[in-house]
Amino acid sequence: MEKSFVYPIEAHLQAAFMTLMCACLCSNALLAQEVELDLRYVFVPELEVRAMEMSRGGGEALLPPLGLPFVDDFAWPSLYNEDAPVNAKRWEPSPVRRTTTLAFQSPSIGCATLDGMDASGNPYQLNPTNAIGYADTLTSRRLLLGGNVPSDSVALSFWYQSGGLANGADADEDSLIVEFRTSITDGNPWRWVWSTEGIDNDTEFHSVVIPITGTEYFHNEFQFRMRNYGALEGNVDTWHLDFVRVAEDGMVAAPLFEEVAFVTPPTSFLRYPWTAMPWSHFVDSTESYTASSVPTLHRSFGESTNSQESIGLTVQRVDVEGNVNNYAPPPGEIPNNSVQDLFVTDYIDDLAIFTSLFNPAVSDSFATFHVSLWEDEVGGANGTAQTGVTDNDSIIHVQTFKDYYAYDDGTAEKAYALDGQGGELVVGFDIQKADTLDGVWIHFTPFYDDASGETYTLKIREEDEEVPGQPGGEIVSQFTIHEPDYYANGYDGFTYIPFETPIPVSGRIYVGFVQQGEERINIGLDKSTNTNPDHLWYKFPNTPWLQSGIEGSLMIRPVLRAGKEVAVNVGEPSQIAQAPILFPNPGMSVCHWTLERITSVRIYDMNGRLVADLPRLAPGIHRWSTEISGIYLLLGTETDGETWTQRWIARP
Repeated sequence: MEKSFVYPIEAHLQAAFMTLMCACLCSNALLAQEVELDLRYVFVPELEVRAMEMSRGGGEALLPPLGLPFVDDFAWPSLYNEDAPVNAKRWEPSPVRRTTTLAFQSPSIGCATLDGMDASGNPYQLNPTNAIGYADTLTSRRLLLGGNVPSDSVALSFWYQSGGLANGADADEDSLIVEFRTSITDGNPWRWVWSTEGIDNDTEFHSVVIPITGTEYFHNEFQFRMRNYGALEGNVDTWHLDFVRVAEDGMVAAPLFEEVAFVTPPTSFLRYPWTAMPWSHFVDSTESYTASSVPTLHRSFGESTNSQESIGLTVQRVDVEGNVNNYAPPPGEIPNNSVQDLFVTDYIDDLAIFTSLFNPAVSDSFATFHVSLWEDEVGGANGTAQTGVTDNDSIIHVQTFKDYYAYDDGTAEKAYALDGQGGELVVGFDIQKADTLDGVWIHFTPFYDDASGETYTLKIREEDEEVPGQPGGEIVSQFTIHEPDYYANGYDGFTYIPFETPIPVSGRIYVGFVQQGEERINIGLDKSTNTNPDHLWYKFPNTPWLQSGIEGSLMIRPVLRAGKEVAVNVGEPSQIAQAPILFPNPGMSVCHWTLERITSVRIYDMNGRLVADLPRLAPGIHRWSTEISGIYLLLGTETDGETWTQRWIARP
């Protein structure tokens, strides 16, 4: 038996010491908290980075010049590095990206966002403290103004917002600048024509009209560019641009013409709180899981009320060949210059719009649908024809059913972290069908704090029996120590982390992790949805569980067996065999494992397709190789019928 010893400290010193210790513990508890951060990095796929680098190699004037009018509301892929025909592109190569969720109620869906990140999604300068300077530059294609004169009233017009849902530019410190290219051939041809200071917490879009009157601008090499001056340290001091237009008689700010446009994309056609769920769970009760109405935000421009003459919704299965279903709800009428919610209500009585397209005989347990919302022949109520941009009257939402539950829309507008040693966070999920939990997808974000050297362990908890609705004890303890992977080159920046063994689950579970150090481990925070107050919990050592007070949805997704193969019987956990360790994991092309018993191994890809069948492998070391990068699931069946599963990541 261990013994404790007390040194002879004077009573008053001992009391003072205890008081000081209590004060330190209380102070640490007060300092430990949840925090919301502005993005510093944004994941950009490697292929997109390479395309940007190749485009830069061609120098200036890579695209032929355009005639007037020049119009771009960023509702279509108009940036140089996007996959679109040349005649759809409006801009020279730049690190500026097109976004649909960072601005607040843009004039129409899609904006060009300028910030402090380069083309690869990294800060322009990370090491200097408070580094500032010129960051992004968005330069138009050349415009044919050689045949114009000042009396043509040619003008540039656009709308801008500082920040929106992202970090806004600071007043008196940051600025947005517009420059015109002159016909000067010697020296710097660019001339400042307009600028504005940052606006803190800006939720309005402001219109600008800049007349093009100087004779030095009327040439066939004319260009204009927008630049932001501010912090160079990431996704901060952001500016959003919309409805950029150069036209004759363009002295009125676009888009003050007849126009009805979508403003924001829908986040999900599933009922709250889900944006994605396993197909095998969805089909058990489609009425319970499909949203009865889906809000779509529209804006009406022009001097009179605009009516939607024909609107509709189309659903098509895209991962396999399937039928196309259409639905046309009644058109709506939108007052002039207003923003309004229109609802796609009761859009299919028997909800077969998804399920009728799924044929399990010819496909696996995953399903992907393109849900298209469109407005056809939109015009003014007074009979005038639409004169705006036609591309913003249709949008596509990708509705996926795979092997995970999700609350987020896949895009991080902010970052979430716990500030304090030993902080634990878990997200509650109501598993709609008894299944087997294999792992978790987490969107790690190296924003402000690069915690790539920090460590964490996964946590899986059940619901507290005494306090329903909050986390309880661990279902299965996890001992593997992990480090955040901030550069997951695939699956939209999510990292897959397997649990040590498959875990039978049903009902309410809580999935998350505990950080071992003091450094923040930042997780993507989706601000377009808001499930944190109902589902996100956090705590620190010696503190009770607290519900999150930060709006948004944490980007953590539990991964289930979900019909890819026979699920573990939740009532008989003893049938789970001890899974071997796969190494290296992730690996380049070869996976190794060691068997203790005779085992048949079947290997599936992430679409549920069988890619290898290895019967009756003897005890010892085994290997399997592939030239195709991705996530693979290994299902082992031992001679006594016990099974195990492990996941292996093949890196490119």
